[in-house]
Amino acid sequence: MKKKGYLCLLLVLCVNFSACGKKEDTTKVLVSENNTNVVASMNSISENVVKNETISEDSATKKTDNLISNSEFNDGVGKFGTYLEGGAATLLVNEKGELETDITSIGNLDYSVQVFLDEFSLEEGCEYQMSFDISASKVRDVEWRIQLNGGDYHAYVSKVISLNQDTQHFETTFKMEEATDPAPRMCFNLGLRPEIEHIGEHKIYFDNMKLVLLDDSNKVKTDTMEEVPDINLNQIGYFPNDKKTAVFRFENSATEFDIVDINTGKEVFTGKIGPFASYESTGEKSAMGDFSDFKTPGTYKIVVGDSEESFSFSIADNVYDELLKQSLKMFYLQRCGEDLVSEYAGSVAHRACHTQKAVVYGTDQTIDVSGGWHDAGDYGRYVVPGAKAVADLLYAYEKNPDRFGDETGIPESGNKVPDILDEARYEIEWMLKMQDEKSGGVYHKVSTATFSGEIMPQDETQTLVVAPISTCATGDFAAVMALTARIYKETDPDFSKKCLLSSQRAMQYLSKNGGGSGFKNPSDIVTGEYPDSNDMDERFWALVELYRATLDKEYETELKKIDLTAISPGYGWDNMGFYGINSYLQIQNSDQKYKTKLINKMDQVAMELQKNAANDGYVSTIASTYSWGSNMSVANNAILLMNLDSISKKEEYRNLAKQQLDYLLGENATSYCFVTGFGSMSPISVHHRPSQAINQVVMGMLVGGPNSNLEDPFAQTTLQGVPIAKCYVDNEQSYSCNEVTIYWNSALVYLLAELLP
Repeated sequence: MKKKGYLCLLLVLCVNFSACGKKEDTTKVLVSENNTNVVASMNSISENVVKNETISEDSATKKTDNLISNSEFNDGVGKFGTYLEGGAATLLVNEKGELETDITSIGNLDYSVQVFLDEFSLEEGCEYQMSFDISASKVRDVEWRIQLNGGDYHAYVSKVISLNQDTQHFETTFKMEEATDPAPRMCFNLGLRPEIEHIGEHKIYFDNMKLVLLDDSNKVKTDTMEEVPDINLNQIGYFPNDKKTAVFRFENSATEFDIVDINTGKEVFTGKIGPFASYESTGEKSAMGDFSDFKTPGTYKIVVGDSEESFSFSIADNVYDELLKQSLKMFYLQRCGEDLVSEYAGSVAHRACHTQKAVVYGTDQTIDVSGGWHDAGDYGRYVVPGAKAVADLLYAYEKNPDRFGDETGIPESGNKVPDILDEARYEIEWMLKMQDEKSGGVYHKVSTATFSGEIMPQDETQTLVVAPISTCATGDFAAVMALTARIYKETDPDFSKKCLLSSQRAMQYLSKNGGGSGFKNPSDIVTGEYPDSNDMDERFWALVELYRATLDKEYETELKKIDLTAISPGYGWDNMGFYGINSYLQIQNSDQKYKTKLINKMDQVAMELQKNAANDGYVSTIASTYSWGSNMSVANNAILLMNLDSISKKEEYRNLAKQQLDYLLGENATSYCFVTGFGSMSPISVHHRPSQAINQVVMGMLVGGPNSNLEDPFAQTTLQGVPIAKCYVDNEQSYSCNEVTIYWNSALVYLLAELLP
């Protein structure tokens, strides 16, 4: 295997941070703690605070350029920002040229108001000096720190500083003892401290910020080159009759490749390498090789000459059995409100969490909303994404019941009910608790007001808050409950009736409350928002499912009144239109002309996906932007193609859908199999609190994948200028690339169920 430039650098960063995260460190401090001393996991720290003192140039003969680009705020606020978690403040540059923070509320945490900067790196073994001028309009303490920007947010260096109206000069020298951090955060925690509980509105001023490298003579050098394959393919494997391809990204004179049996070392097949072409999305030249004609079960690798080879792969009739089992098992491991015992949960076993009653936002009312699944890497529970996850599982089962047994390894296994129905019901029972008894509307979510740190779920003990009702959550709820009523009608008729009644009550709420504007977090809640400005797709989906469950023509009349152009196409938590469209197409004796319109709407999107794939070196159906959760988009696109395949029986749809699964499992520009614990190279440093807490990644989770919008500080620092299809880094700090969610895993389960022969 040949060594590849910047992609390999990202791999090394992943390795460094995995090691750093597991390192024993008795000085770790959560960012939420009120610490009053210097806290650091480095040595040689010195600091001095004096009024109006300047830095002595004689003491810093080895200084390099300032690592802070806008140190005197000549360019305004620039890259400085505010992080607010229950506090309130604005940031500006005043007439004196100072960075001014106007604080109107300090919140309830020391970091409820935080001024921060993310634009530099700290290299292991190097000595640095930080200095700045600071003052405040009222006497108070603040904490300055440079910290890991993720995980437990522990400080590399920190200091509590006492402020008054006089300008003071702060200066500290420190040595970076931990692994190189390419994206730390320098910040000032300006929130609540014991001595300033009733301080009121005030201002804090900063100027002349400098972070300089004093001495790099002891810098720990790291190997920035890591071997990754130049032949990428599905690292799990293929069914014997699958279309099978590999992507080659090297330039030499080779025109053929060989398949080698791993066990015998013998060459068993020779194939042709297609023409090479340049692709902007990957920034590389690549070519495709097809080995669909090779069908013999076994374990193999692809080689070219004596220097290029792929990761291993299998050909077998049961090649995805374990993947389907573990990707479904992930939902059990996300359960909230019950003991997860080691017999089923292994190393992530824990006692019941979040069992206390929750406060309905803006009231004194408390309600029981225990149960359900933790949504993602955090411990919030949200109706909107939960509805997508349940829908994926129930549709997967409805169309492919033979794919699912009762041997997944959950407490309900062996009860003669498919585990997928037992697992989906766990979330459905929770969703029922989220419906307001009086109005029929559905609360948007329940979570703590702020995100927790790197802890197990039972250790998150903050007050639970039920966020207000939203029309999007109510529409999703109505659809899922009607779907549930249909799926469980034979196995549990009483439960089915209960869910149908709840669906109808939710629909009545929607009828009384016109098109909503989605949901926005109240100012003092910062957990996942899941906003959506268009609820017409949720309403449409709900009406379709109610019509399908009851065959009441009034529901069909209402759904046809909705303008099809207002229905957002897709299978995402915010675009539920294709769930409704595909479900309507399954209703016998319904309006055929209307069905044709719906099929045309789906076909138009499928044609675009085919165009995208034809112009992509890895046959990805994503075109110009890889957004947050791009792997879900890839899976959703494949689900659309499989839904259309069921209608039109077009082989090209099925083949393209399978190639999207190949992409997720390793045939992509990053070389990763994006499901944890599977393949030769899969994510090991995911943004998932239980995995972080036990320092062991949970198996069977689909990570978010490439995100060319660079929506977290780590990605912004490490992925600048990287081609869009390679904007991925395996690091727990990169929540916009490497988090996991129930609704990404559900899309994977749905897709696998569709593709199994």
